[in-house]
Amino acid sequence: MNSARWVPFSLLLAGSPIVSAHANPAPLNEARLVECMLEHTTSDEESVFKDVMVAALNDDGGALKVSLEQLSAVMMGLALEKCEVALSALATPQFQAAAGLYGQQVGEKLMQKAFEKLN
Repeated sequence: MNSARWVPFSLLLAGSPIVSAHANPAPLNEARLVECMLEHTTSDEESVFKDVMVAALNDDGGALKVSLEQLSAVMMGLALEKCEVALSALATPQFQAAAGLYGQQVGEKLMQKAFEKLN
């Protein structure tokens, strides 16, 4: 899945006055952020990922839009609350790249779990 689809809210934040007021955010360490987000991912977050995957597989555009919005909120919540990322960093290409990698890794983990159930 395209990493840009994983973080639609970060794009909306780019024009936010709150984000614009912080023009020079501290550099974001993508690898550390992905690791932190993975460490704090619970079954609740995984459930949101599953909703995205099911909606995509079912070609359900409405459900996909809703679940992607929920997934964006999950990622932003993890970054802000658990990984101490500044609000202004959410609008950066580094956060978008980290969110894409995080989404890919969680998706692969969920697919592996699904295939293990088939055996």
